[in-house]
Parts: sequence; C-alpha cells; structure tokens
Amino acid sequence: MAGIGFELKKLFDDSEDTPFGSAKALLFSTAVSIGPWFITATSLNLILLISKTIDLSRNNQILFMSTIFYIFIFSQIVTNAFQYLVTRYVSDCIFNKKIFKIKSAYIGCIKLVTIISFLLSMFFIKKATLSVGYKISFVVLFVSMSLSWITMIFISLLKKYKFILFCFFLGNFISVILGYVFLKYPVTFIKEDPTFWMLFSYTVGIFLNFIMTSMYIMRAFPGKEKNQFEFFVYFRGYFSLIVIGTLYIFGVWGHVFVNWFVGDSYILANVFLVSPVYEAAVFYGYCTVIPSLVYFATFLETKFLPLYKDYFNKLCVVGKYEDVKESLKALKQTLISEVLYCMELQLLISITCILLANIMFNELDMDTYLLDLFRVIVFGSYSSIFISILITLFLYFDLRFQAMVLASSMFTTGILFSYVFGKMGMSFTGFGFFLSSLLTFAVGVYMFYKLFDKLNYTIMFRQNFNYKVGGSFVKKISQLFNNRIYIVILIVILFLLGSAKAHAAYDSRGFNNVTGNNRDTMSPYDKEGYDINGYNRQGADRRGFNKVYWNIGTNSPYDYSGFNYKGIHKDTGKESDTRGFNYKHFNIETNSEYDKNGFTFEGIHKDTGREYDKNGWNYYGLNEQTKDYYNKEGWNFAGINRRGFNKDKYNVETKSEYDNWGFNYDGINKETGKEYDTRGFNYEHFNVETNSKYDKNGFTYDGINKDTGREYDKNGWNYYGLNEKTQDYYDETGWTFDGINRQGFNREGYNVWTKSKYDYANFDFQGINKNTKTRYDERGFDNNQVHNKTHTKYDERGFDYGGKNKDTGTEYDKDGWNFYGLNEKTKTYFDPSGYTREGLDKYGYKRGQRPKNFGVAPAVNRGRHSTAGTKKSGTKSSGGSGGYDKNGFDKNGIYRRGY
Repeated sequence: MAGIGFELKKLFDDSEDTPFGSAKALLFSTAVSIGPWFITATSLNLILLISKTIDLSRNNQILFMSTIFYIFIFSQIVTNAFQYLVTRYVSDCIFNKKIFKIKSAYIGCIKLVTIISFLLSMFFIKKATLSVGYKISFVVLFVSMSLSWITMIFISLLKKYKFILFCFFLGNFISVILGYVFLKYPVTFIKEDPTFWMLFSYTVGIFLNFIMTSMYIMRAFPGKEKNQFEFFVYFRGYFSLIVIGTLYIFGVWGHVFVNWFVGDSYILANVFLVSPVYEAAVFYGYCTVIPSLVYFATFLETKFLPLYKDYFNKLCVVGKYEDVKESLKALKQTLISEVLYCMELQLLISITCILLANIMFNELDMDTYLLDLFRVIVFGSYSSIFISILITLFLYFDLRFQAMVLASSMFTTGILFSYVFGKMGMSFTGFGFFLSSLLTFAVGVYMFYKLFDKLNYTIMFRQNFNYKVGGSFVKKISQLFNNRIYIVILIVILFLLGSAKAHAAYDSRGFNNVTGNNRDTMSPYDKEGYDINGYNRQGADRRGFNKVYWNIGTNSPYDYSGFNYKGIHKDTGKESDTRGFNYKHFNIETNSEYDKNGFTFEGIHKDTGREYDKNGWNYYGLNEQTKDYYNKEGWNFAGINRRGFNKDKYNVETKSEYDNWGFNYDGINKETGKEYDTRGFNYEHFNVETNSKYDKNGFTYDGINKDTGREYDKNGWNYYGLNEKTQDYYDETGWTFDGINRQGFNREGYNVWTKSKYDYANFDFQGINKNTKTRYDERGFDNNQVHNKTHTKYDERGFDYGGKNKDTGTEYDKDGWNFYGLNEKTKTYFDPSGYTREGLDKYGYKRGQRPKNFGVAPAVNRGRHSTAGTKKSGTKSSGGSGGYDKNGFDKNGIYRRGY
C-alpha cells in the first residue's frame, strides 16, 4: 500500500496542472485496489453468459462457479498466512537498502506457495467425481491463483502499473476468448464437458497473467538468486504476523464455511459443499464495499502517508518534543476525520444499495430470501471492510497486539455466531456474520481512539529495542530449504499420498424439498412457472392432470408416454424412461431431442430418417439383418458381447473387468486366478476338473444334477447346500450337506466353529453344559435355547436366551427391567422410585409396608429385668412369626429372608 500511496500522491500533485488529473488518479486507484477483483468477476460472468448460449445446465454452471469460488477462497487462505510476514521482510530490505534480496525472497515465496497449493489442491480434488482433465485444470488454476496473490505483494515496489494492469486485462481477455471458442466450437477429439473448457480457458488466462507479472518482477529486481528462503528467519520475532494473517482470512470466510455445514447446502462432484444462495448474497454484499477500498487507497493513503512520514521523522530523527506533538496532532486529526468520512460515505452507499435492491430483485424475479440475506450481509460487509482498514493502520504503527485482537475477535465470533444462528434456522442465516463483524468493528474503533494516547511513548520505547529475528532453528530450516530439501519433502508427501453419496438439498428439477424454492429462479416457481408440486400460480397442470392426479386423456394415472403427474415413469420409477427421455420427450442424458444413439422418442434416426441407423440397428437394439440383438460377429448395438464385455474388455453389466460369473474377458477367474472357478468351471461353464459339464458333486454350472435332472440330488441337496425338504441349509435331522449340525458339531462331536468340544453357549455335543454339568445353563436354557420350566424359547419373565423380551421386542420388558433385573431408566437394580423388580426397597420392605418408626432407635431400659424381658419378648415374637412367604415376608409384612 505504501508504494501505491506514493504513486497516488504523485498523480494527485500533478492533477492540478493536468486535465482530468484527478480522474486519472482515481482511475489508477480503482484499478490497483479492485482491478484484479473487478476484471476477474467480469471475465467470469462473460464466460457464464457465453455458456448460456449453448444451453448449459444450471447444475454445470453452479459446478463451474463453485470451483472458482473454492479456488478464490482457499488460495487466499494459503497465501494470507505469509502476506504480512513477507511484506515486513521486503520492507526491511528496502529500509536497509538490500534491494538485491527481494528477488531471492520472491523466488522462495513462489516455490513455497507452489508446493503447498499443489499438495492441498491435489489432495482435495482427488476424490471428486470429475474427469482427469478437469482435476488437472483445477490444480493448475489453484496454484496459479495462489502465486498471483504472492505476486501482488511485490507489485507495490514496481512503477510500471500500466503494465501490471495490462497483464490482468490481457489474461482475463484471453480467458473470455478461449471460453467463447471452446464453447461455440468444441474440440471433438477430446471427450470433455463444456465445464472443463470453461475452467481450462480461465486457467490459461490466470496462468498467463502470473507468467507475465512474474517475468517482469524477475527482470525489475537486481541480485542473484541466493538465500531464497532467508525470510524464514522472520518466523522468530514476527510470527505474530502469520497468526494475524491467518486469523483474519479465516474471519473473512469462516461464516461461509459454517453455513456450508449448518445451512441450506448440498454437495457437487462429491467434494464441493456449496450454498449458492448464501454465496451469491456474500458476493453481492462484498461488492457494495468496493468504494471504501478505492477511497482508502486514494484520499486516506495520499493524505496519511506524508503525515505519517513526517511524524516518524520528527519523533525518531530530528524533531523537538513540541514539533512531535504538533505532528501527532495533525496525524490524529487526519486519520480520525478521514476514517469517519469513509464510514459515512460507505454507510450512505450501503443503505442506497439496500433500498435499490428491492427494486432490482423484483425486476429480476429473484427470491425474497436472497433479498433478505443480501440486506444482512451488506451491513456485515460494511463492518468487515473497516476491520481490514483498522488492521492495516495498526500494522503501520507496528501495533501487532491490537491487530491480533481484531483478527482473533473476527475469527472466533464469526465461527461461533454463525453456528448458533445457523442452528436457529434459515430465517437467521447471515446474522452471525453481521453481529461478529459489528462487535469486532466496535472493538477496533475503541482501540483506534486509544491508539494516540501513548503512541509517542510506545514508539520511542520500541526504538530502544531491536526485534530479535532468526535463531539457530529457523536458520537451519532456511538453509535446508536453500539446499532444496523441499524437493525431498515433496517427493515423500507425493509418495505417501500415492500409497495411501452425499445428500442433495435440491431435487433434479432444482427444487428444495424443505423451502420449496427453485435454485434456478430463487423463488417458489421454476422457469416455466410451475411450483414444486407441478402447478402454476393458477393451480393448473398443463399436461392434462387434474388435482386428484388423474389424466383425462388416457383415463389413467399416466399420460400417453407412461409418465404420471409428477413426471415419474411407470416402468423406471424415475423422471426419465429407460432411454433417458423425460415427459417432454427431451432426453436428459444427451440434453437434446435425441437419445445417445441418435434416435428420437418415436424411434426415427437423425441421420437416416428411418427406424434403422446406417449400421442396421433400431432404437431398441434389434439388428436389421439378423433380427436379433447381436450381429453376425456376436456384438450388440452398444458394442457388448453376449458375456457383457465391451471391446475394451470391460464388463458393462457388472461395471468391472469381470462378468457375472467372475471371469474376465480372457477367461481368468478373479477368485482363483486361473481359468476355472472354485467349483472347477471355466467361463464356458465346462468343468475342467471332471472334464465334463458337471462338478464333483454331479451338478452343472447352473445347478442341475445329472442324476435327477433337477436342482436337487437324490439326497435332497442342491449345489450350494440347500435342502429341498427343509428349504434350509440343514436337513430334517439337523445336518448340513457337509455333515455339520446347527451348533457347529460334526458327527465326531468336534465343534468346527469354536474349534473345541463345546459350542458358543458352552454345551457339548450331547447337550451337557460345561458350567452346570446338566442339560441346562444357569438361566435354565438347554442347547436348543428352550427353557426348562416354560418349555418355550422364553423364561418365566418373557426373555429369550439372548435377553430380548417377547412383548416389547427389546432387551427390556414393558416395566423397564431386563432379564437380570437392571432398570432401563436408572441403569441400576432399583427403579426411579427405589424399588427392585420384585417390589422391594433397599431395606427389603414392600411398598407401603415399612414401619412408621423405621430407623428410630427404641428407648432402652438399662435395668436388668427390663433387658431380660425385652430379650424374651423378642424371642417369642420371632418364634411366633410362622416363617415367611415365598417372597420372604412374614405375616406382619417384615422381610425375613434377607436380601
């Protein structure tokens, strides 16, 4: 900003003697400040406008813009962490008159950012359901965009701003031209979708822009390419600048990330989590604060920098105390007045945009939900841009603590508030970003006013200290990178990476099932005026269906093409038939009136004008010569042979290199790795082990026994061990085809499952339990899981062997007890009232039978006779109780049996 500011100062000074001089300065400021953003946005919209001329689907447009959006955001995140640190290093090089180091620092930054951005983009796009070409373009564009941000850091040191702007314009102009050429005249020998050519065109432009600016920087700065990573030493002493840059950029975009996870979002290509409505509101909101960027780069910078330089010169070099005070006073007045003016100007612009938005959104028939979002985001963007300005001002005075407070506040509150309001529903979306920006802005304004109270003391105090940069560790790291250790690191990471269905909020018609809004029009109606239920604003269906879903023409629930009122086909159960045609006879697979084979819905071929194409196939695959679905060579219309393989040896039926029987095109079985399967059959269903069409058990490949002529042999078993009589894998006596019973025992009494003489329930072959030495286990179940008392699969309380209750079907009965007396609610042996399953409290009393004086110690007469009488009386009472009932209670309701 300093370099730009000085250039602007020169332009404004010359404007007095030059016609339109101020306009030239303003134009220059606008171009440098927002030029890249504006040129990028313009070129992207032109490419999208061109794509609409070829009827590119809305989904593909969103895919393209989401790709750009992800690259734009995350490339900033990658580079913003280094931005302040590198800027500081370059500034010190200029101050210390070591310009020759700048070139090396630029090369080091380029190498570092290239490695990081390449690895991140490759790891991210790896699992995307996109073509290889699209993935490569994504990686190249991500790296190029990241390098462009780094290049912008060094631009302020150059004087050829016209050349810089020319590079931006030329790169994006070429993107638009290539986009037009590739979309209007697609390359036929490269099988790629239009979205690839759009991304490829834009990638070429951005890459060219980076190459031109980078080459100029390399020529402009002197010096040899040594110590390219010397700026690493600033990690010690100025690490806070990395933290500030990282926290700030996450604060700017954090609310978008949160909305992806808690808002109205869906996934594209298996990797892009997008929320088009919210992202559109954020983009429009940020556009409204462009005037503040321009003003800050012109009036604020041109007025501030001379005073800033004069203040530091007087404070640190030649000034007297009174001169310093006067200089600080002038600096303070200028800053406060200009910041306030900028705030007033931006507030007026923001309010104007909000008022005009209502008219514009209605004119464009855009959703009112987007309008509400836009209004909230505008105010959030207002606070956000001034947070950026305040952080820049704090860093001018090296007040890194204040800058870190602002960045930290914006990051933490942005994430927290966006999550809280996002969970509250769509009506509160955007309020998290607004409140976070407003709160952080308030903190920044407070610190800004406090800035000048002790500024003289702070700066003079720091002049007596030199920040210690470097250190043995970071110097070693710098030396290692200068020795190209990064190449080894990159190879290792690539090696590790090499060795090492999401929900959709919108249906295929573009409607959100929750809000009922259409993503194309951002309203409850699609482009044709129909809502999510297929009715227009008057409530009528144009296809002949009435509101009870009955088609009048066919007198059935379906129209003549077999689609119901929702557009669902009666055979496929989808919005298209088996050939890909929807209810309008438009093919959604080819996006034309022809199917993938060139036939219309009625079966007329576009080239021959009759029901057969030039190779003699009709639309449903019948061959004109053979009157069969395969031609003389054994291939069908789609180039598939009778086994399901195409000519590339890929099986389209199994979607693998193997057919339904596990053989590849060359007849190798995938399980055995040989020309026959586990039963000995080859791909022609001939058994190579028996040298016949039967396996060793006498069954054909299809399971027909040679003796019985049916699927079961004379003993009633089929080829995979199913018994004919029981229709189970066990016969009537409980044995399998291989001689294993239901408990896993063979006929010698050995359990093949547990590999011991006991089964999993600890019963042996004779049914004797290992623990109880009887035919029943501790709960009374035998080896067939039949209870000895109830003679059923359930015990007295209704629980089976596995602990599931027969009434509730769960592990707890209707009263909340499991089979061993644990309560479901309390997870103890007592219910919430303190009683066991048997109805006893912890002292052994039934409900309502505990004595009233329970727990009160009786008065004791310590005289001899009284003691003896008491003992005798107690003995008599005990003896006369008559024992206790089956629950342990005596006739007086006292629990006697113990607990």
